[in-house]
Amino acid sequence: MKSPPSPLVAIAGLWLATATLVAVPTTNALHRPVLNVWLENDLMVRTDQHYTHGSRIGYLAQERSLEDPDLRWDGDLARWLPSIGMTPVAWRPGFAITQNIYTPRDISIPTVLVEERPYAGWLYATGSLLVRGQTDRGTPVLDYWAMNLGVVGPASLAEQAQNGIHSIRDLDKAEGWDNQLRNEPDIGIRYGRGLRYSAPIRGDWSSDFLPFAGAQLGTVQTFASIGTQWRIGLRLPDDFGWRSIDDVLPGSGGRLGEEQTVRGFYFFLGVEARYYGHNMLVEGNLLHDSHSVQIRPLLGEFKIGLVYSGKRWDIAYTHMVRSKEFRSQEDADSFGSVSVAFKW
Repeated sequence: MKSPPSPLVAIAGLWLATATLVAVPTTNALHRPVLNVWLENDLMVRTDQHYTHGSRIGYLAQERSLEDPDLRWDGDLARWLPSIGMTPVAWRPGFAITQNIYTPRDISIPTVLVEERPYAGWLYATGSLLVRGQTDRGTPVLDYWAMNLGVVGPASLAEQAQNGIHSIRDLDKAEGWDNQLRNEPDIGIRYGRGLRYSAPIRGDWSSDFLPFAGAQLGTVQTFASIGTQWRIGLRLPDDFGWRSIDDVLPGSGGRLGEEQTVRGFYFFLGVEARYYGHNMLVEGNLLHDSHSVQIRPLLGEFKIGLVYSGKRWDIAYTHMVRSKEFRSQEDADSFGSVSVAFKW
């Protein structure tokens, strides 16, 4: 019996069946500022385990042209960064604050669950630089350079955040936070690249194929990643797809130019594969003794979602399924994500 095609191949085949590939040159119009807010939680799919909550607020400034003769220091940095296979057009700085919360499967037990992942909170700030451009064939490209600074452990305030929300919502208290990972610093650097291949269908309907790849080197996580999104919809935005909190690429976009009035919506599917060299959130502290479990280095993720793209704001809901992260894990995880982008 033939094995079924991989999700990556299936999405590529579905996209190729909808229309003919077209390289749409990057526009010279500049994206305006955008504020992105994410909330991710497994309670949206009626579980409360493992990656149990994530929240992020991120800001991307006004894009600036690299042809501007009066570049600021970040523009000089954007010019200095390598841009192999791409002609840079514009850059923009960004900043985000993120808190992620991780727990074992059963939060009612106060003692260490030997076969389950440790309690862990991760709080970090991210400074980033996005460089947008195009290949020699006119394919839009986005490069993402970022640095994380933060902490894993009690200083992340994950215990207070989880049990505070549980108290407000009259949910069971998580009893095992005394066993969480100890305070250790988060220092990490990340690079990602995304491309966009567009395929017109009819009228304002079109689809995009959005492959991406990247890597992170850090004290909390070190990994390499590759994946893609396929989307189809009405008046697709000029961005590189919807993104979750810990995607290799960030949420991008924003209003294009001064007078954008386009409203639209789209449906998307996404897949990603990661190979971890290190994941403190599963394997335990680097500098202290702590509870740990054996990591599964290869991780897969599947996403399906719907996005409304408005004149002043976007909203998205996504359902995600993530493969097992550690050897003794019984089942894959799933969780929901809601994100809103405010544009001006």
